[in-house]
Amino acid sequence: MKQFRAYADAWRGVRYAYVQVRVLPTRKAMCADIDECGFGPSAGAHGQCSGLTHYNRAGRITGRFACIWLNAEDLKANASEIVTHECVHAGMRHMANHKLNVHAGGSDCGSCGENEEALAYTVGSLTKQINNRLHKLGVFA
Repeated sequence: MKQFRAYADAWRGVRYAYVQVRVLPTRKAMCADIDECGFGPSAGAHGQCSGLTHYNRAGRITGRFACIWLNAEDLKANASEIVTHECVHAGMRHMANHKLNVHAGGSDCGSCGENEEALAYTVGSLTKQINNRLHKLGVFA
């Protein structure tokens, strides 16, 4: 298994709130890991994002707010859709943690509110970080 972090607010230059990304070789191995971590059942999933509250040994909340599971098998066939899909889930969790409504300021396409822009930047940044790291790790080779 390959594991790394992607920071939700990296687009603002902040490195605190993060998603733990776990990449396993096959869908079967990924689903087993999801189930072992207590986020199942996961049968048939191509990827999964689960929100969480993580505590350190001292009992304090850390910056980890979600875990994304991916598998190399499905990424080779459909990487952009899977990564983006899971990053939208992570971005929505991040917005909810900050009690932000993505439709605040208008729900029409022409009148995006600040929170909707923040979601778009967060998803874009997470997607970029994850794709860059997957390439460095050789997942697509």
